[in-house]
Amino acid sequence: MATQMGARMVFENAKNLINSLGYSTAHAKLTQSYLRSEVALSTSVANYHIPVLVNDTQNGQVRVNERRLNLQDVFITTEIDVLIGIGSSTATDAKLYSYPNAQTFSTSGAANALYSIYNGYLNLTINNDMVMPSWSVLRHLFVPQTQGGVGITAQTIFPIDQISFAEDASYPVEPGIVMNGAANINFQLSCSGAPAAIQANSFICVIQRGILAQNTTTVK
Repeated sequence: MATQMGARMVFENAKNLINSLGYSTAHAKLTQSYLRSEVALSTSVANYHIPVLVNDTQNGQVRVNERRLNLQDVFITTEIDVLIGIGSSTATDAKLYSYPNAQTFSTSGAANALYSIYNGYLNLTINNDMVMPSWSVLRHLFVPQTQGGVGITAQTIFPIDQISFAEDASYPVEPGIVMNGAANINFQLSCSGAPAAIQANSFICVIQRGILAQNTTTVK
């Protein structure tokens, strides 16, 4: 559960980490923030590139709900969420899910095939240095007690999934990961195989939460 004391500790740890790496926080603006990366699912892809920087074009056009890191900034990742969503690259109302909801991912085999994503792992390389070799995606699987389309007792009752995106699919990162906007960042989600079936317009969403230090890098 998020607390004021926990948030203060995260802030102080992030500030000390930035200073220890030689970046000055004396004039930088440090605020709570987040990065959001999205990549479309495919039945022919087993290794997904997770874009972080604003100038990353490997996956093509930036999706409308993404929030990338500016080259001038440093971001200290203190929590990670891995979610699955439904919506086109321009849909501002795209919905996120913490598990393969069979009511939503209703294409034959699509919901079950998403477990190939949850059985995968994140890996992160920064400036050719393997910072995070294997972060289990399965730790982000959260199946709520109340689910949409389940347990309906009357046609006028249509429950939605019970979830708190403040904590249910989120997992803390310790020690914190430094995302430097001036660095070469290669972030991937790797699976043993591509999903056998997918729902149209479904995508992977990776959210990093933490502390943003603006105008800190050597890029001006």
